[in-house]
Amino acid sequence: MNMNNRNEIIFVTSNSYKYKIAQKQINGSAFKLVQKRMNISEIQDESVKKIAEFSACWASSVLNKPVAVSDGGCYIEAFNGFPGPFIKYINKWLSAKDLIAMMQNKKKRCLVWKSCLAYCEPNGKPVSFTSTFKGRVSREVGENIHRKEYGWIDSLFIPDGFIRPLSELSNKDYLNFWKDNNWERLLLFLEKNKNFK
Repeated sequence: MNMNNRNEIIFVTSNSYKYKIAQKQINGSAFKLVQKRMNISEIQDESVKKIAEFSACWASSVLNKPVAVSDGGCYIEAFNGFPGPFIKYINKWLSAKDLIAMMQNKKKRCLVWKSCLAYCEPNGKPVSFTSTFKGRVSREVGENIHRKEYGWIDSLFIPDGFIRPLSELSNKDYLNFWKDNNWERLLLFLEKNKNFK
């Protein structure tokens, strides 16, 4: 790693909210986070961990820099875990309204969101950290009150402890909700395993 940029991590994402959340968590550490928008090569798998790790290794080899990539999956109990990590593909055919309609006669409305952060250095092996958010599928599509950039998951996911979907949270509450300890665990790993200064 270049000595001048040894504390720099490239976060490959086109999602501005993911980047803001990551920045908030990494502030005050010895590391600098740089956002990079690029098309990432992905594998097809039910595991967000395997997908994120593969993408981090691929991007790291292309950019020849330390790279972090996050991936998420929406697992709906009534659909046996569908759509899992295949959300962006489902977006082409189904809307939040369609999915809620499909849930009309379902008694089980549990939904689990899994988020994985993977990190890889050029020619290195990936490390990853996973978090889980639990909740339920709303009975109606939530309004998109505050954000232009959001997915259908926000308008149908009511997390445990909330009464309305994520799409109706203020920007502050929205960013605070998606904070997990994945970045914190990554920083601790890097500080423990690297001689950063």
